[in-house]
Amino acid sequence: MGTNKRFDLFSYPDGDWSLRIRKASKLNSEWFDVPNYSQVSLKFWFYATGMEAGDNFFANVRFNGEKSYTVVDEWVSSTDFDTEEWVEATLIIGIPEGKNRIQFQFKGDSDARNDKVYIDQVLIEGI
Repeated sequence: MGTNKRFDLFSYPDGDWSLRIRKASKLNSEWFDVPNYSQVSLKFWFYATGMEAGDNFFANVRFNGEKSYTVVDEWVSSTDFDTEEWVEATLIIGIPEGKNRIQFQFKGDSDARNDKVYIDQVLIEGI
């Protein structure tokens, strides 16, 4: 997901580093082959700082042959999470018929440079 956004200061307790999005930045995964699965589970931990009530971020996906991402879920500060605490998230994503590759994206949707979300302990599993 890009080592240029790797941070040693924030990591889930048993980790060494995390990835960060801020303001409206994006983190894109590599492409994953999923030819024999009908669903994929995406599990991760996140830690937000500086986000005011209403600031949010998204998890998006796209499949082979698609140019744009589709929103899978959204997390809103003060509604879905509080800042400065680790939160676990799990998404179950259906694989459309005829698709055999998937790419994930985390995207910020905040208005200030101090709005940051650290993503850690990402686990992707076929179901």
